[in-house]
Amino acid sequence: MRLALPVAAAVFVTTTAACGPAAVPPMRPLPPISAGKVRVRVFTEPAAVRALAAVGASVLVATDNGLERWDDARATTVPELEGTRVSALAPDPDASAAWLLTETGVGRYGLATATYAELAPPPPELAPPPHDPAAVLAAAGDGGVWLGSARGLVYVSPTSGWSATSIKDPVRALVRDRAGWLWIATATGLVARKPSGDFVKLGAAQGCALVDARLLVTAPGDRVIAIGADDAGHERLAIGAALAFASYRTLPDIHWDAATRRGAGVIVTSGDHAYRIAPADGPGAIRPLARDGTRLVALPPPLPPLGLPPPPPPPADDAPSPPPPPVTTWAIDPVDVVLPPSATVLGAADDQLLVGTRDLGVARYRDGDRHARDWLRARAMFADATTLSVACAHEQDCWIATGARAAWHWTGEHFTALARPDRVVLAVIRDPAGPIYAIERDSDDLTALRIAGLDGTTWTTLRPAATTESGTAELAFARFAAPGILWLGLRGHAGDDTAAPEAASISVVELASGKVTPMADAPAAVSDADVRGPTAWFTTAAGVARISGGRLTTWTERDGLRSELARAVSISPTGDAVVGTRAGAGVWDGKAWTFPPALRFEVNDLVATRSGLWLASERGLVAWDGKNLRRFDTLRGLAENEVLDVAADHYGRIWARGPTSLTLITQ
Repeated sequence: MRLALPVAAAVFVTTTAACGPAAVPPMRPLPPISAGKVRVRVFTEPAAVRALAAVGASVLVATDNGLERWDDARATTVPELEGTRVSALAPDPDASAAWLLTETGVGRYGLATATYAELAPPPPELAPPPHDPAAVLAAAGDGGVWLGSARGLVYVSPTSGWSATSIKDPVRALVRDRAGWLWIATATGLVARKPSGDFVKLGAAQGCALVDARLLVTAPGDRVIAIGADDAGHERLAIGAALAFASYRTLPDIHWDAATRRGAGVIVTSGDHAYRIAPADGPGAIRPLARDGTRLVALPPPLPPLGLPPPPPPPADDAPSPPPPPVTTWAIDPVDVVLPPSATVLGAADDQLLVGTRDLGVARYRDGDRHARDWLRARAMFADATTLSVACAHEQDCWIATGARAAWHWTGEHFTALARPDRVVLAVIRDPAGPIYAIERDSDDLTALRIAGLDGTTWTTLRPAATTESGTAELAFARFAAPGILWLGLRGHAGDDTAAPEAASISVVELASGKVTPMADAPAAVSDADVRGPTAWFTTAAGVARISGGRLTTWTERDGLRSELARAVSISPTGDAVVGTRAGAGVWDGKAWTFPPALRFEVNDLVATRSGLWLASERGLVAWDGKNLRRFDTLRGLAENEVLDVAADHYGRIWARGPTSLTLITQ
């Protein structure tokens, strides 16, 4: 944790496992930095994008933490949905509204009024399965909405409520075309609902080879493209309208992940590649096949089994189907765009291609853009952030604090904010014995810091930890020296950036008894510290200090430091101290300071781990194992080159904070 604080104090806290004993997960050996590959995962947003929709000039983004509305580059949220997973989204542009599927049911968001209203809950037999990742919506055009899930298709209306349909197969996708037909991709094939209300299953007689449909999108010429598999499990596309379709395969075979209508074509993706499907230049146009090209090949219409007549046409109804549009030749071409990692969903707004991601928000592309032109990112995790601390109960159960009001709970999939109205979370820390604590500041009493214990996902304030004589209490560091022994750095500040910091007392706090004992002989102007047993190292604005055996020792440039402006310190597994300064990183080997030539760059923060030394700099995150240097920057997976803080959890994973991003590196 790095905090550039001019004046600090040290507070010793003797803790007990207030939240009960916790099992300590086993530590796994890590290879040196230079060995093998590492996985870099970058977060700029707390939750994955589940759905996208453009309604008028606005873009709606559904996430695991609610709904974002983007007007140009300005984001607003729907207060009623904050912290709620929105799993499906369907625009209703005629009504300037959108339908949403949440954890609690179906609701409608009106863009003109910026209000959200939830419909009556469904009867149990019609409710979609909880957290169904495949649930989908489509506006019905009559004030209601169609809902497809693993339990089939239902109709939902604000006036008539929930109604079942004859479709009981799992529904994967829904789309309603301009003629009023509802198209349903199911686990057993493609189904159409005519404007008259009749359901028709499409098959060989209608030119549709799909027996398992999963993607649907409207296409130019008032057509629909359905994507799925044939009876042999091969990837196929069916393109058509009404009850007249043609089926296609691609050469080479490609499995499609997502599709969206954009302008005069359809964008489809497979892995990190994008393609455009659109009508060819003219009927019967011949397109040359390049060595690495892709083509759509029409499948011949299926023949009826020998000795059997062709199947009869579907029965007529009171509203005859419109004649199919003229036959069109379709072509597919690669699109030269670099898709962001972990893409989850596609969308389009005007001439922009939108790509939603798991961790990075929504990328926006215009015609000719190879890389994303810009991003839709609210960056909620980084508002008012000043530092970084991480504490994990399990590998997929971690807490992150950035010195702002909320702490963030990470489940391996997304982050959820936990904010208490009367507290500001300055740091989270893990006792080596297992319990996790938070260091908080009281919103009413700014001079006091408090310690809160974690029970599951609930924080409970235990007792005051330390108090400044005046000003706002701020945290310089929080470190466990041993199980149950916590050191805190504390200072007071008047709140004016130009004002000098207030002096802070030095205290020892025993949580079990609540006893607070003043303490002396600690260095001044502490910015960071690391503690192991009876030895503590400090960085200050005037050099480096150490307390060992009750004795205080200091080092300045006269004693071998390249710079006295020290910002961060970490004790390595071998017991050596490593400090980060404006002039580079220095290592204390027990006798003298050495500054390796490879590390003579400005260091913002650092942490020493069993795999090596990790340093935050203005030019990225740097790893050093004593011999080899490895740099991570925007060319090697990071979202930005400026890295402000770096921390390690007890699994040996590395977390790094930039101004607008959080990086997790796993070996």
